[in-house]
Amino acid sequence: MSHLRQLKRQSTDLLVELGRSPDQVAASLQEAGVRGVPQSNRTCPVALYLTAVLGSESRIHSVTVGHCSLLIHLVQPSDRRPAGRLLVQLPKPVRQFVAAFDARRYPNLVRERSPGSPVIGAR
Repeated sequence: MSHLRQLKRQSTDLLVELGRSPDQVAASLQEAGVRGVPQSNRTCPVALYLTAVLGSESRIHSVTVGHCSLLIHLVQPSDRRPAGRLLVQLPKPVRQFVAAFDARRYPNLVRERSPGSPVIGAR
């Protein structure tokens, strides 16, 4: 199996393991101590969780989460230049969690933006 295929499989497995409902996803993220910013594709809890769990992977530059999928931005390990993106579909419970989180239905997972901080990657 190619490295990209392994990374996609690993990411999908991590997302599925978060739970079978939006509430289970929220509970898993809370248990992991992850809090994020609503309407932000780089600092939502799902993006922060995957970035932390996959952080040891030298080819990953960043993770961004949209409404239905996430993008893993890759770099060349040798020179850290962009090396493409890997698209991973979000499982239904994670998609539902993202929508509910953006609607602020999980206030215990919200970390407010600092005053004056820029909006990074709004959904």
